[in-house]
Amino acid sequence: MVLQLNLLLCALTGLVAATPAPFHSSIRCPIVLDGRVPYSDSLQTFDTTASPFSPDYTKGQNLSWSQILTFPHTAPSRFDLPAHKAVEVGISDQSLFLPGGGLLQVGFRRAGLLLGNGSDASNVGVKTFHWSMKQDPARKMNLTHEYMNVWHEANDYSSNQFSLNAGIMLEQDNPKNGTKNSTQLPKSLWKVLDRENNVVWTTPIKFGEWQNFAVTIDIPGNTIKVYYSAGYAPLRAVTKAIPQDNSGGGQFQIGMLKKPTETTSVVFDGYQESEIHEGQIYGGIFIEDGQNECVSR
Repeated sequence: MVLQLNLLLCALTGLVAATPAPFHSSIRCPIVLDGRVPYSDSLQTFDTTASPFSPDYTKGQNLSWSQILTFPHTAPSRFDLPAHKAVEVGISDQSLFLPGGGLLQVGFRRAGLLLGNGSDASNVGVKTFHWSMKQDPARKMNLTHEYMNVWHEANDYSSNQFSLNAGIMLEQDNPKNGTKNSTQLPKSLWKVLDRENNVVWTTPIKFGEWQNFAVTIDIPGNTIKVYYSAGYAPLRAVTKAIPQDNSGGGQFQIGMLKKPTETTSVVFDGYQESEIHEGQIYGGIFIEDGQNECVSR
């Protein structure tokens, strides 16, 4: 009997150790915009204004979000626990975006969930932008291309206050001050870029576990600061507060923007292979108020 009880205790201990933790929310600061996906949401929710994301942008012509997105079979991310689930953003040969009044962007293959409208509460004061990512082994990125996966695009579309990139960087995306070359960085690194395209921090792309990111934009203080963790570990600061111009407002995009190779304009020409079937799994998407140095870890 004692032996049986010991075996049962060991089994229960192993089960607890294998279960993602914590069981309660790790969010500690007021949420300004919430992009986490409730378990009750269907894919069709993303086609409507019931979704916190724009039902119209940014995606291929004649495609609905319910055709682009999937709900992957994976454990929730750190900031999705206990009541939210992951969503996967996919791109294909049909992921060609036509901006209003513009030309078809044949250089890109892109799909980006848009959170915010450029003049909302996330564009004032100090705000921290959170997201978690996980790789789908059946829908891998082709890292001979440059990808922009998460970014905060300025309202005039001329720059990003920050972006998260992967793959082989294009010469066109070298730092604007011209003092460094990012094209030599390993393709298998996540690269956090500031508004001048300086690579301010890198980390390897992991397979098989969540990677958690946060970027604090201090709009009046004109700085950004990056946080990171893997799995279910708490976030930690991986940069200091980095000075930059945060003016102009913008919108938070989460998804995939695959850039071409052999390109001049990047947007309107270049090479993309056919039969693209790629995806990125996301979770824990939200923007929180960062006054008094509040950051959910």
